[in-house]
Amino acid sequence: MQAEDRPIHFSTELLFPPFQLNTPVMQRIYYELSQHPLTAYDSADFNQAGPPRLVTARGKTQSVLLFLPDRLVVIEEWVDITLGQFIEKTRTIMATVFASCELENVIAQTVTLRTTFALTHFQDARVFLLDHVCGQEGSIWPHFQRPVGVGGIRFILPRTAEHPGDLHVIIESFIQSPNEVFVEVKGIFGELQVNEASVETLGANARHVRSFITQSVYPYLQQYDHPQEEPE
Repeated sequence: MQAEDRPIHFSTELLFPPFQLNTPVMQRIYYELSQHPLTAYDSADFNQAGPPRLVTARGKTQSVLLFLPDRLVVIEEWVDITLGQFIEKTRTIMATVFASCELENVIAQTVTLRTTFALTHFQDARVFLLDHVCGQEGSIWPHFQRPVGVGGIRFILPRTAEHPGDLHVIIESFIQSPNEVFVEVKGIFGELQVNEASVETLGANARHVRSFITQSVYPYLQQYDHPQEEPE
């Protein structure tokens, strides 16, 4: 398996006690963010048809900041920035929001990272995951009687004393590229008290999710991606 993966999605939800963000405040946040290259969104939509949002679109890449009554959502879809830049972007957004609003603490956070790994010894990630990793060869078709478009594995890993955050892990074949494995890890971090002085905690949580992908998911998959023995 290729050691270098291909990140495709970063997002984080930053939850706080509900309060009303009015349009003038959101406009001020939009202006303040426009002063920083990483957070200079191209457009703002503050109408009543949906949640207020800031948006930048670059081809199929999208950057979105959503304002909801109890959270902010920072989304990078089909990413063209690094995780470090995403963390800095999130830090700048929250520093601006803390300075502009009567917000005391972020009380919970989710971090979702999606990436793909290219297989070395398999051409089809469905065969790799279902037949080789899960040992399902010959067991699916007799019951379902139709081809499998996407197949994979899901884990929910509760937090422990040594490992913060609940982790929801999806590992499946990547429908857009047959020989790539799609990995999504969502970290859920509750019972936070993150304020303007401790905003770096949000970046540490994102790095924790990333480390789980590189230090746990990758070696887990790598142990199975080896040449297949030819039948005698």
